[in-house]
Parts: sequence; structure tokens; C-alpha cells
Amino acid sequence: MTYKDILDIALCPWIDVYGIMRIADCGKSTASKIRAEIEQKIIDSGKKLPLSNKKHVPTKLVLDYLGLDENYIIRMANLV
Repeated sequence: MTYKDILDIALCPWIDVYGIMRIADCGKSTASKIRAEIEQKIIDSGKKLPLSNKKHVPTKLVLDYLGLDENYIIRMANLV
């Protein structure tokens, strides 16, 4: 996956399991576990997630969870 592909996903405010799968290069079950852990952190902090048929979490939290720097991704995507 190129930095431009990652940037396209990272610029979206919310991300689903399939976006997590693409960024983390993992399977659906691992991406679901990542999403569930992030959901739990949000709930533990006293906040709520919007109700929807397809579960989404904030993209910024996914990037933080994976240890990805958004500014670095933007710089590298603009170099190409």
C-alpha cells in the first residue's frame, strides 16, 4: 500500500473494519479486535459512539493505536 492510499483513508473522519484492514494490513478478525478495543477506550472515557448499522471509529484513534504519524504520511504522499 502506498502513502497516497493510506492518506486517502486517513483523511476520512471515521473508519470501518475494511479501512482498518487496509491500513493495518491484517485480516477481518484482527481489524474487528482493533475496532473493539478503540470502542472500549471511547466508552471508558465517558463518551458515546453514534449508532449505526456499520460500526465506525474515529480514524485519528486508529492511527494513534497503530503508531502512525499523520503528518509523516502527508509529507510522504506529497513527495510522489
